Amino acid sequence: MQALTFSRGSLRVEKKETPARAPGEALIAVRVAGVCNTDLEIVRGYMGFEGTLGHEFVGEVIEADDVSWLGRRVCGDINLACGTCESCRAGEPHHCPNRSVLGILHKDGAFAERLTLPLRNLFAVPDAVSDEEAVF
Repeated sequence: MQALTFSRGSLRVEKKETPARAPGEALIAVRVAGVCNTDLEIVRGYMGFEGTLGHEFVGEVIEADDVSWLGRRVCGDINLACGTCESCRAGEPHHCPNRSVLGILHKDGAFAERLTLPLRNLFAVPDAVSDEEAVF
């Protein structure tokens, strides 16, 4: 697959392996991805991230353990909590000190043909909402 990556101060389109889906995750074919100021700040050094950028997306689930998700258009919560720390156990996964963040912190993002996210992070996009509206 192709992906827009950021490394050592430069952006480039690279051929990468399709990410492997872990149990409980979906493999998503990205339909559209949005560019926002956070992406621009990462290129300027914010968070020290290197990898595939992008955290705003709409995609189609192409693999999942739960077959009810297959073929559905989705967007997703970009914060991937560890599930075991004090914050997670208290029901505050967005405050997880061990979290990864899609395209921002320890997790390749949506400027690629494919990405993976946990099913619990996905939101189905209603048919009445276009990809362009949903990504915004």
